[in-house]
Amino acid sequence: MAEQRPTLTTGMCAAVQGIGGGLGWSLLPPLMPMIAKELGISHTLGGFVWGMTPLGIALAAPLGGYLVDRFGPRRIVGIAMIVGALACAARALVHDPYTLALVMFVFGLHTGLTAPAVPKALGAHVAPQHLGRANGTALVAYTVGTALTVLTARTVLAPALGGWRPVMAVAAILMALTGILFYLLVPDRAVGGRRAGLGQVFALARDWQLMRVGAIYFLLFGGYLAMLGLLPRSLTESGLRPGQVAVAVASWLGTVAVANQLGPWLSDRIGRRRPFILWGTVITVLAVAGLALAPPRAAVWLLVVGAIGGGCFTPLLLALPLEIPTIGLARAGGAVGLLMLIGQAGGFVLPVVCGAAAQGGGLGAAMGLLAGCYLLILLPIIGLRETGRAAAPPPEDLPASRAGVA
Repeated sequence: MAEQRPTLTTGMCAAVQGIGGGLGWSLLPPLMPMIAKELGISHTLGGFVWGMTPLGIALAAPLGGYLVDRFGPRRIVGIAMIVGALACAARALVHDPYTLALVMFVFGLHTGLTAPAVPKALGAHVAPQHLGRANGTALVAYTVGTALTVLTARTVLAPALGGWRPVMAVAAILMALTGILFYLLVPDRAVGGRRAGLGQVFALARDWQLMRVGAIYFLLFGGYLAMLGLLPRSLTESGLRPGQVAVAVASWLGTVAVANQLGPWLSDRIGRRRPFILWGTVITVLAVAGLALAPPRAAVWLLVVGAIGGGCFTPLLLALPLEIPTIGLARAGGAVGLLMLIGQAGGFVLPVVCGAAAQGGGLGAAMGLLAGCYLLILLPIIGLRETGRAAAPPPEDLPASRAGVA
């Protein structure tokens, strides 16, 4: 068995999230005003372009989960990051919205392969009592990378590099380097257990606890992507200056980063997950509903409140599959892949629907629709069992094969 490397693995998983997602994926929204003007992209078509990446993730994630369980995170992340880098570089060559949508879809395929690898790698190297915080750290890197990208892409990077196309090329180089380093530095560790076939990944859909987590992820992450895609352009069109828009969105993402770390840390400390999911949802609903009614100048404060609510439990959704007794570490890749399929489908549907709402009724209509979607998270929370350390242990007669220790 390879040496356990918790710190190095956490750092490299954070780099994959921060460079691949925080930079490579999140460049599009802040640069969209420039891209839309050059390529003639409407709000609705912009939602379609932005939604193509989560669609690619949704389609590739089950295969990614299978491949991660079969071959280990090391090789899959290394190869997938190169594919994502090529897709990111290809954005610099597009000349119409539909080609841009296609390369965003390919970019999503790469993310669908890497996303199941991050929780799997962390589960193999990090102690269970620190797993929530480790997933939180990886998401902090993604969120901080996104915040810095939103803050600097249009005002610093594009002017310095000569436009939005060179920015895409530089991001592609950084993605490729990150994939190579992950391959060289993060060893795979044998975890035991039977490697499920691709069909058995979909068979995990019979686990209703996992499906409840998937429904929550569908609404939460889909709403996050809808907001990230809409806010820079919609706030600009509502009368805020580009600098004010950058500060508002960066403040939102910065607060998400802090909540991504503090929420899982507190959850690990008290050994409970469910209260953070429940009350985080309530706070998010209230904040987003306020965005639908308040003037644009109040957006920054409401965004910060909403970031606290959703940010405190988003990383827990990635730790839960490893903690559900019927799944465990051996089938974690497949479970996270299936979770991504469900959740990222929301990342395609909600940006398109909210983009259409913004086209017809502005930012207020889109945020009102989104508040209703977040309210629906309360439904799958009903019946969601506690999986933290404070939860009751699973029944002693639970078959070992169902606990992921075949």
